[in-house]
Amino acid sequence: MNKIGLYLLAGFRTAPHFMERFRAVLHAWLEEEGWTVHSELLFPYGDWSRGAVRQLWEIRRDIRAGMRRRRGRSIGGGRTLGSLLARERRQGEKTILIGHSGGGLAALHAAERLLALEGGDPCPVVMIGSPRVRIPDSLRRSVLYLYAGGEPASPAGPFKPADPVCRLGTFGGWTAGSRRWPLWAADKHAPAHIRALPIIGGHADYFREREPFVNAEGRSNLEITFDAVRSWLKTALQPAAVD
Repeated sequence: MNKIGLYLLAGFRTAPHFMERFRAVLHAWLEEEGWTVHSELLFPYGDWSRGAVRQLWEIRRDIRAGMRRRRGRSIGGGRTLGSLLARERRQGEKTILIGHSGGGLAALHAAERLLALEGGDPCPVVMIGSPRVRIPDSLRRSVLYLYAGGEPASPAGPFKPADPVCRLGTFGGWTAGSRRWPLWAADKHAPAHIRALPIIGGHADYFREREPFVNAEGRSNLEITFDAVRSWLKTALQPAAVD
C-alpha cells in the first residue's frame, strides 16, 4: 500500500489559505518518501466568511460531545466523514487527518466513525492546538496531540500550554483508588503521544514561517511543527507501529 489521502482540517473562522503552506510541505515530504498522495484542505465549520456565532456554537457542541462520549453526534466529525466518503478513495489508500483548533476535534470524531464504518487499523490523527477531549481507547495510540509550550510534556510533568485553546476541556476521568475511593486521573483518556512545541506566539501561530516567528537558531514555527508531525508519522505509517 503506497497511497495516502492527506486531509488538513481548519478550525474556527479560518482564512481560506491558512493551512495551505503546511499542506504543501507535508504533501511534498510524503511524495519524497515514496507515497502517492492526494491532499486537501477541509473546513468542517466553514471558513472566515461564515458566521462566527454559528461556528462557535458547533465547536462547543462538539467539545461537549467528546466529553460525554457522544462523538457520533459531532457536527464537524460528520461533515469531515461526509467529505471523505464523497471522494472516491483509491483502494488501499491510507487516510491521515490533521486538524488545527476545532479542526482537531472534527478529525478525531471522523476517525472514530471511519474506523467503525470500515474497520482495519485506525487512521493517524494529529491534533494541533485543539481543545482536550476524551480520546477513545481504540484511537489513543494513533493520535498525536501538539500544543504550544516551552516545556516538553511527560507523564510526570505539568501540562502548561501557552495556547489558551489547549486549556479548554480535559483528558481526565475518574478511576478507582485505594479503598475504592474514586480518584481523578488527569491523563486517563489522553492520547499516547503528546508533544509541546517551542514555537513563538500562540494559537494562531503554529504555521508561521517569517519573522518574528523564527527563533534564534533560524527555525520557523512552521518548521518546528512540521518536524514534530513528520517524526511521528514516520512511525505511525509503519505497518506495525509500536510506541
